[in-house]
Amino acid sequence: MGPHSHCVNGLAYDALPMELSFAFFADSAVVPPDGKFYALGGGFSTLALPQLPGRAGFAVVAGFRFGPNDVGQTQQVELRLVDSERKLVIPAASLQFQSSGARLEPGQEVSISTVTVLQPMFGEPGTYTAEFWAGSVRLTGINLHVVERQPPPAVTGPRPN
Repeated sequence: MGPHSHCVNGLAYDALPMELSFAFFADSAVVPPDGKFYALGGGFSTLALPQLPGRAGFAVVAGFRFGPNDVGQTQQVELRLVDSERKLVIPAASLQFQSSGARLEPGQEVSISTVTVLQPMFGEPGTYTAEFWAGSVRLTGINLHVVERQPPPAVTGPRPN
């Protein structure tokens, strides 16, 4: 096995050159030239829409880490939003990025944050999953529970002043 190989369930496979260190949903997010991400309203797992079917807009924030062997190589990751039957809700988004910069010493790493803004139409309530894929390997999936916001109950009887 090479330096990038791991053993999982007794099977040897070559590890991906990158690692996904985090992924979450946010109301909005940006990655300015300083490379850090800035997110508003991040970390939710339930989306309550006024009515379904309905369209929603949100950001998927993810962080990738690269080692010395990967500097200067273009990485391709696909972001898929699927429903509970694993069908695509919207076309997959292709993320392309390069870990550029100075040569790293062994043990050093480069972090790259990505923000993908999605505006899917949700047809029905349920669990949807944003999945990150590198080639045929699923890096991770984060679930989003879509519900229809219930109207507040009608107030009956005298109202307090």
